[in-house]
Amino acid sequence: MRFLDFDLRDRDLDSAARELLDGTNSGNRFFVLTLNALIVHEYLHNEKYRASLKRVNYVVPDGSGILKAVKLLTGKTVSRVPGIELMLKLCENSGRSDFGIYLLGAKEHVVTQTIEKLKERFPIIKVVGSRCGFFDERESDTIVSEINNSLADILFVGMGVPKQEIWLGKHFEDLKVNIAMGVGGSFDVISGNLKRAPNWMQRAGFEWLYRIFQEPRKRLKIIPKLFSFELHVIKSYFRLRRGGSR
Repeated sequence: MRFLDFDLRDRDLDSAARELLDGTNSGNRFFVLTLNALIVHEYLHNEKYRASLKRVNYVVPDGSGILKAVKLLTGKTVSRVPGIELMLKLCENSGRSDFGIYLLGAKEHVVTQTIEKLKERFPIIKVVGSRCGFFDERESDTIVSEINNSLADILFVGMGVPKQEIWLGKHFEDLKVNIAMGVGGSFDVISGNLKRAPNWMQRAGFEWLYRIFQEPRKRLKIIPKLFSFELHVIKSYFRLRRGGSR
């Protein structure tokens, strides 16, 4: 399905994870994007970010705002695939094929705690390496080599939007992983340093608000970007109506 400039895949969580892992078994490579309002905003207003996303080849809808926008602009209903849940599902099933996982992002103690929690939850998971997300770009070649030498099949990058996709876009061709995916603040949640929004807030589309309550200094700045996304969707809707299509 075409949504804005993205080829959006309508999959449920299990189907998306299975498709990615089956593709990995077949030797395919995926740059995964879990689309939300913030990503669309950065795509529209950040040329460097937009260029990085040209290498993305697997896109699923994450944010509730995306689901509503798809419904408004196309009349279609799609399933939500939250990035953190897709990450966990890939971790859960990766051990069955002995796929190695590398974690890049967050602070050192957070990524260490994330690995501990993943191993508690998924005993057969194979974590082959990790590194914190605070480094100079001049270290990137060394980091790429470390990831490749670890023989990782799956790379999760938790450095936030837009930094994680810009880094992946720049280095994807040099990486030897089969699945590369930006996961934002998922390490903070999995490690237990932050809580995820209650289920009712997730269903109501207010997960972003819960994050703001937890980290107001860090998250308040995204509110204007969310409004910018809403405005873009509304403008797109009226352009479609003037053009005589849905």
